[in-house]
This record gives sequence, structure tokens and C-alpha cells, in this order.
Amino acid sequence: MSKFNDFAKAQEELSKTNSTSAGNVGLPDKKKKETKEQMSIMLTPTQKKKLRRMADDLDMSASELIGYWIDHN
Repeated sequence: MSKFNDFAKAQEELSKTNSTSAGNVGLPDKKKKETKEQMSIMLTPTQKKKLRRMADDLDMSASELIGYWIDHN
């Protein structure tokens, strides 16, 4: 029975520390993760081969590589 009481006390303490009252500095808000959406682009067969080769050389997917280029330009 004492183990159950210890668990209940720990659970109560945890709920107190995670409360969002103004006087309590709780955990920081989670950053919202942006979801990916599908998009279609037109490439020539040669461009597709080059893109895949560049992505493979960098150990990335073609989608990751395009996203990287966009984020860093």
C-alpha cells in the first residue's frame, strides 16, 4: 500500500509542477512542427538524373535536397 501512496504523491507533485498558473514557470511551449505537403514539379529526364545523383552524393533524398536549397537561399 505504501508504494501506491508514493506513486500518488509523485503524480500529485508532477501535476503541481506542470500547472499553467501565472505564478508558476512551467515547461516551455512545444514548437509547432510544420508538416510537409506534396508538390509536383516538372523536370526533364536529365534533370531528374542529376538531382537524384546530387542527392545520393549528399546522402539525402531529392525532396530533402530541394527543401535545403529553399531554406538556405
